Amino acid sequence: MLLMNKVAIITGATRGIGKAILHRFVEEGAIVIGVFSSSVALAEEIEQEYSKRDNPVILKQGSVTDKLFIQDLLASTVATYGKIDILVNNAGITRDNIIFNMPEKDWQDVFHTNFRGTYNSIMETLPFMLKEGKGSIINVASVTGVLGREAQSNYGATKGAMMGLTRLLSRKYSSSGVKLNCVAPGMIDTEMIKHVPVDKLHNFLQFTNIKRLGKVDEIANSVLFLASDLSDYVTDTVLKVDGGFMR
Repeated sequence: MLLMNKVAIITGATRGIGKAILHRFVEEGAIVIGVFSSSVALAEEIEQEYSKRDNPVILKQGSVTDKLFIQDLLASTVATYGKIDILVNNAGITRDNIIFNMPEKDWQDVFHTNFRGTYNSIMETLPFMLKEGKGSIINVASVTGVLGREAQSNYGATKGAMMGLTRLLSRKYSSSGVKLNCVAPGMIDTEMIKHVPVDKLHNFLQFTNIKRLGKVDEIANSVLFLASDLSDYVTDTVLKVDGGFMR
């Protein structure tokens, strides 16, 4: 198993990509602490599913924008397990609109959840990983942050900022044993795309080499690679998992 006895924290862990990452990590032997903001029923369902395993899943409700919540989460994790090996920053929201029609609140909400939440989690986790001299941080960005897409200026800006933060921190901390990378998914078949108009989806797929939506398991496998020892010499990298999206 690739993650046997590794302690992993995953944000946005009860839906879509986050849930797929959680399942993949557990199957590979990790002890998983998942963070969720509101999906209590889903969290209880996941905990029940894994309650009889040697590596049960623990779900904690809170917001990644709340620094005190993150501090308490990390402190309790280290107190229980003695370490944090992996951090996956997956929590994110969208508030799509043409930039000139976008309310200020939609800018702020997306920025605080997507970027500030990632920043909070990284900066609070780094001291624990640096003390151990090892660790892997994977930030789930988006192809929108790489190439840009219409009506997603707020979302794309936050994901681009995540990539920049990843690269800057990688330069400073990779030599201390902490590797930092991003995964940039394309259009993945999750609840998040349910509001996307059909013609916009077709247009996206027209400019995607593989000509289909991505699957959550395909993103989870890529995150697993970056979290495991298979990627020991990989850092400061943005791994596009987008089916060959061209524009």
